Amino acid sequence: MKSRSLTIKGHTLPLCARCTGILLGYLFFPFLFVFELYFPLWLGIVLNFPMVLDGWTQKRQFRESNNRLRFITGIVSGLGQSIIIVSFSQLIISFLL
Repeated sequence: MKSRSLTIKGHTLPLCARCTGILLGYLFFPFLFVFELYFPLWLGIVLNFPMVLDGWTQKRQFRESNNRLRFITGIVSGLGQSIIIVSFSQLIISFLL
């Protein structure tokens, strides 16, 4: 939906605000992996809760979300997913070596 996408200088992005935030959150992945920043797996899981809660409450029509909140929860979720991916990658690497 165009109303759920971000508009920058008159140009509407092709992705929704939440998906755009998730993709920006994925930019943390190389820093976590290359600089070997270790965060616990549970933190990655917990960082996904705000996005799930925002989407669920919107879907159940308890409230109306907005693009700013979608974007922020998307970034937090993208960071959380990056932590999960790095945690599993490090686990696999340590198991193989």
